[in-house]
Amino acid sequence: MKKKFAASLMSVSILTASLGGSIFAAAPTTFKDLKNVAGQEKIQSLQEQGIIKGVNASSFAPNSSVTQAQAVQFISNGLGLVSLELPDVDASQTAHDLFPAVKNDAWYAAAFLDAAQSGASIPTDVDPTAKITREAYVDYLMDTLKTAGNLPMINILVPEIADEDQFDIMSLGSTQLAIALEIVQLDADKKFHPQEEITRAEAAVMLYNAIDYMNQLKQPITILPIEEDGEMHILPIKAE
Repeated sequence: MKKKFAASLMSVSILTASLGGSIFAAAPTTFKDLKNVAGQEKIQSLQEQGIIKGVNASSFAPNSSVTQAQAVQFISNGLGLVSLELPDVDASQTAHDLFPAVKNDAWYAAAFLDAAQSGASIPTDVDPTAKITREAYVDYLMDTLKTAGNLPMINILVPEIADEDQFDIMSLGSTQLAIALEIVQLDADKKFHPQEEITRAEAAVMLYNAIDYMNQLKQPITILPIEEDGEMHILPIKAE
């Protein structure tokens, strides 16, 4: 079975992204367009930490679609990829070497290079200005989380996804893992809508949850074995 269908559990000794005190910082946000937006406090927290920025000083544009470049920058900033010291990385490679459409002087070039060297499954022919789908964003996020978190491979209880047939089979495992680790959620009908463009609010909330998962795993965790169809699966339970 392809590696992406094997889920991962994070080591408690890994390099984590510190959230610096209270999970929701006390400083007021400058974003004025987050009223009634799902995950408002999480978006504010990321803004206060300097991980994400708005489209201007007072607007986050939560319902706007995310470009490939924005998605990669979100993930690189949030998971601290620039600070990772990875083995077997060709230091002579540039972002343009790996992605011909990415110019080395672009504001997002370093993020693409860091994400690619951290294991994100970014297509070489990526258009940084194109919109990114929900499944592609989660694929990037979980691939880089595995590297940033040094995740060992385990089996999990595979969640039911009502619109599983709409996924690219190569990225389905990333969403299954993200659901199992409570980084993403299905809607009330157990659908994920993988081919829809992801919004800035959705992308920010998923990123926050990934960072929070890393932070939670600095604390002890419980490993709960579950038997299904004659096989044992592992369900990680985060400390409260």
